[in-house]
Amino acid sequence: MGRLTHKEGMYHFSYLQGALAARQQAGFEPILSFPQFDHPYVSHDLFPLFANRLLRPSRPEYKDFIRWLNVPEHEDDPIALLARSGGKRKTDNFEVFPGPEPDADGNYHIHFFTHGLSHFPEADQHYVQTLPPGTPLCLMHDMQTPSTREPWC
Repeated sequence: MGRLTHKEGMYHFSYLQGALAARQQAGFEPILSFPQFDHPYVSHDLFPLFANRLLRPSRPEYKDFIRWLNVPEHEDDPIALLARSGGKRKTDNFEVFPGPEPDADGNYHIHFFTHGLSHFPEADQHYVQTLPPGTPLCLMHDMQTPSTREPWC
């Protein structure tokens, strides 16, 4: 839907072409904080929509949170934390995903939280939860979930 970046001390947000397609195909409306699809937004501070999705470093559980996300302490910038945590809140349906970038070998490494694991049989849940880091995974479209049978993009 959109891209959030931080460069040269400024935060930038702009909509992607997929947002326009979603508007045409599914009636997607712009976010209230970013009302114009064709306007790039720039700020010295992280936009409130994103800042409110982060745990403040002053919170006592912050270091545990960083460890749980497996983010090195010196790499705990807001963009990295949003990308790793997903930035989910119970009050809306927004999620943040990291932009995939290839490493020196042309491979992609993306950290993400699984969705729908609670619908698996208990033995399968246990198996997935005990996979060692670095286990290759294959992504596939879930045709059994009604909300994913008819993708709009």
